[in-house]
Amino acid sequence: MNLTWSWQKANVAASLWCIAVGVAMMALWLAEPAGLAARAPWLFGMKFNAALAFVVVGAALALSARGVRTLPAVLMAPVFIYGALALSQHLFGIDTGIDTLLDTPFVDIGTSLPGRIAPNTALCFMLVSAALALRALRQKNDILQVALGFATFITAAAALIGYAIALDFAHDWIRFTRMSFQSASCFVAIGIALIFVGTEAISYHRLTLAGVLGLVTYLILLTMTYYELSRYEAAFGITFSSTGPDARSTLSSLVLISGTLYGALVIHLYFSSRRARDMAADLAESRGRLGAIIDNAVDGIITIDDRGFILSANPACTRIFGYAPAEMAGRNVKMLMPEPYHSAHDGYLGNYNSSGEAKIIGIGREVEGRRKDGSVFPLDLAVAKVELNGATIYSGIVRDISERKANERALIEANAELEEFAYRTSHDLRSPIASSMGLLTISREMLSEGDLPALGQTLQRMELNFRRLDHLIQNIITITRTRLMEEDDRPIDLRALVSEAIDALSHLDDTKRIRIENHVPAELTIVSKPSKFHVIVGNMLSNAVKYHDPKEAEPAIDVRAFRYAGKMRLSVEDNGLGVPPASRHLLFKMFKRLHPNRSFGSGLGLYILRKSAEALGGAALYEARDKGSRFIIELPDGDHHEDQLDPGRR
Repeated sequence: MNLTWSWQKANVAASLWCIAVGVAMMALWLAEPAGLAARAPWLFGMKFNAALAFVVVGAALALSARGVRTLPAVLMAPVFIYGALALSQHLFGIDTGIDTLLDTPFVDIGTSLPGRIAPNTALCFMLVSAALALRALRQKNDILQVALGFATFITAAAALIGYAIALDFAHDWIRFTRMSFQSASCFVAIGIALIFVGTEAISYHRLTLAGVLGLVTYLILLTMTYYELSRYEAAFGITFSSTGPDARSTLSSLVLISGTLYGALVIHLYFSSRRARDMAADLAESRGRLGAIIDNAVDGIITIDDRGFILSANPACTRIFGYAPAEMAGRNVKMLMPEPYHSAHDGYLGNYNSSGEAKIIGIGREVEGRRKDGSVFPLDLAVAKVELNGATIYSGIVRDISERKANERALIEANAELEEFAYRTSHDLRSPIASSMGLLTISREMLSEGDLPALGQTLQRMELNFRRLDHLIQNIITITRTRLMEEDDRPIDLRALVSEAIDALSHLDDTKRIRIENHVPAELTIVSKPSKFHVIVGNMLSNAVKYHDPKEAEPAIDVRAFRYAGKMRLSVEDNGLGVPPASRHLLFKMFKRLHPNRSFGSGLGLYILRKSAEALGGAALYEARDKGSRFIIELPDGDHHEDQLDPGRR
């Protein structure tokens, strides 16, 4: 429960008590029940004016608690004046007429004057009204209000205790003019509200204040008892002992000793409460810091009991496993494990508890986890055993290593690809060079023999070797540039780019008999890296030209581009040789020529196509046709347009 709210309830309770008691007493005085007054005169101890003042005080306390400033202070002004006039009558022996101003008592219950309140009651009205006016105007508690509340509480509490132990002077400062028990109870309630509500804001500990209140009230009661005893000795001329120490001496010693012990107890209580409060604050800070670290940890942190049931899980576990912490709490931790770990976990935990043989605890290893959606993923797991208050718990730190494993696989594949690339490249580079060196030797012999026709054929073969070598080197340069070159994105006119790529192939003999159609819409653009996109389009078209079917009466290549599902698709479709089903798994691999007798090349064209597409965040796809092939490049499209159907699929 909120402690501040609890003390605010005490504020409300005090105001309601004052109003209820005041209204009840006013009703009694106005009803004038003579028979009741004769049978129980003590019920009429609170005068009519005092009852009205308590109603006003209770209302002011309630308004001040709600944040009202001016009205409570205004209400307290007449209460303060009433208390001051009533007290001055006792001090100066005058009659201001305040006692019967609003109501003339119908019965005399044995007080000094009808309607007159006791001096301690008048003093408490002055203290309370001043404190409440200050609280209303300042809207906070302070040391002066606490001091006024202290004086009010001690005076009223002494009166109440005086009734209980028959100590007349505690409530009867002047003979036959006493603070009624109703008034004393109201002042005690108001004093508690003044002392304890809002005191934490001014760095006063409530437990210490309560201890000091008890000490001072106790000492005052002892002092009053001592004074009362002295009055009896003086009034009746009696002594309580003729030989030893008299009663006053004994009582003085009792006051001194008990006061010293009580004071030491309060001092000890004060320092103990300060020490306990500091320890609690340090503990709360440490727990808060530890909680913040655990809640914001990147790794998942799970604690389980010795039976394997989850005690706690931090927010990172939600990101890793997909379960909310509340979904995991109280369930067996094997819910996060796939088979065979799921079935074997309870047995493993039982074996460890009985034998102490650890396989993961204190060691850590790579295992597999199961997400809420059922997917299995790799994770690092480190488990520690903790002995806490005689119980055993296990804390586990889990880390999702899916990305790391994917990077490791990608690195292994890249290394294997690099090794293959280095081997095949060195082989393909050396082959035309070695062949050309042999042809040079032959050419020299033919030149010395004057066999010019044969020399010309040999030189043509050398030229072909060097063309192949140049083609391979160009492909290697393209691969390197695709991987390393930094380039800004720019808008690309797709139709114009395709037209340029078609024109670049026009020098090839095969191109002249192939119908190449550019179906890309004139308005279609994409924001991408121009150089890489040029490589993609050039390789797609050159591949279609190289592997057209020479037996086809009307060889054709159709280029289309369209938007679909937030992506841009560029397709090159032909009616050429196609790709045999048994060889399709080799598509987009390095140095794979699926029709080696049809056209010379390095076998890097489709590999470059795939790598260029991946460098742009896309993918290279292949679709077989009844006759020929369709190669597709699918790229992310940042523009928001309506999807356009592929004309080739309509």
